[in-house]
Amino acid sequence: MNLYKKSVLALVCAISVSAYAADSKPSAPNTPSPSPVKKRSKCDCSAIQEKVVSSLGFDPASEQGQIMLRFVKRAMSSNSKLSERIQSFGETSMAEEKLSAAERLRTLALIRTMVTATPTDCKVYLDSMKEDASANFLSKMSPQALQAMLDAIEIRALHEPSDDETDTGGTIEEKLETHKYLRTAFKLDENGVRTPPPTQCEQIPLMIDHVLATPKPKQDRASLALLRALDLHPSAPRMVLRQPETYLNEAFDERVLPEAIRSSLPADGSRPLPFKRAVFDLEVISKRETTTSQRLTSTVINRRNNGVLAGFTVPTVPSGDVDWTELGLGYGLATLRSHFVESRINASQANQLEQAAVAAANTPLKEGMTLRIPLPQPDFRGDKERVCTVGSEKQASTVFAKFTGSAIDLHCKVTSSEGMVTELHSVWLHDLQMESVLSAENKYGRNEVVIRDVKFE
Repeated sequence: MNLYKKSVLALVCAISVSAYAADSKPSAPNTPSPSPVKKRSKCDCSAIQEKVVSSLGFDPASEQGQIMLRFVKRAMSSNSKLSERIQSFGETSMAEEKLSAAERLRTLALIRTMVTATPTDCKVYLDSMKEDASANFLSKMSPQALQAMLDAIEIRALHEPSDDETDTGGTIEEKLETHKYLRTAFKLDENGVRTPPPTQCEQIPLMIDHVLATPKPKQDRASLALLRALDLHPSAPRMVLRQPETYLNEAFDERVLPEAIRSSLPADGSRPLPFKRAVFDLEVISKRETTTSQRLTSTVINRRNNGVLAGFTVPTVPSGDVDWTELGLGYGLATLRSHFVESRINASQANQLEQAAVAAANTPLKEGMTLRIPLPQPDFRGDKERVCTVGSEKQASTVFAKFTGSAIDLHCKVTSSEGMVTELHSVWLHDLQMESVLSAENKYGRNEVVIRDVKFE
């Protein structure tokens, strides 16, 4: 639970109790109770208010105590919308309140003050994130940080629901791009790591300053994404890793491709296949200085019997908490869209821009011929195309016992932007109308892919 939410919950309890105490008066015997009214009559509530401030750990006479006392007095005043709103607060966070873009920016600026007013405030912020319900941290905040926190709570309490179109963060792909943009607040090396790594207290003001300096409309989504991060929500990449098929269904569909590519694809129903869904249990054996292996699960989906297949691959782990996934949309040997998602690597979605890729996919495979197949761009490895030589035909059952029909060997090469060549050996499975990679080799070693099982639905 973060500092903001703990503060809100503490104030909800304190102000609710004080409001009840202020409203409670002894009734005369046999006197009918008056009808309930929404507005409280004025009373001398000073003693109650000071008791509330003391219950939150403040000395009412201290500077922090006086700041809190002024806030409580305002919240308890007659006709106070602030009191009504605070008492109605639920478990929702700042990011879920649908604050307007302007309110989000003001809130972020206040959070910056909360964690940077003094070095002590940074420690208070970190301590408040511990999983206990204690509100002791409130009295440890500096006056500036405490005032900033109360101002942020007031923004939430008094705001009206926003119709801001950015309050959902956009599509999944837009959320991923926003996450990538937030990370540009840090100077990262080619591996996505800053040296030396920023501390938590350094990260927060860096990212807030980054968002505050961002021009619209990018700033709108960035402010929401940062509020979500500060509220300890899972990041956009982490949400994709938990539910890759949600992203697959939203973005990896031929109907959302550019018209030039979409119009080149076969009609729905023209390429019937014997499955709607195929789940491959794979083992990748890496032969380098030492031999290691990893199990993968690759899911391939045939939506419309038009030769276009969508799919995603994830590591097979008992917990289901995977650290990467690769999603793709393909037609024949052409990849139409791809995205490698991993929380540390800031790769963008790659899209096929060349009709030559579809033309290559439509070319009948004949032994000895060479195909040049453009790859979607930007490719996170820097690859531009793969060059494939067609080999001989054999029974698909020699690749895996459950396969029927024929399989055609393919020997391909991919050259990265840095000049590294990777050689791929794959087969084209005629009955399934898909490619299956059997091995990949470059200067770092060789990976062999073994199919352990396939389930067709």
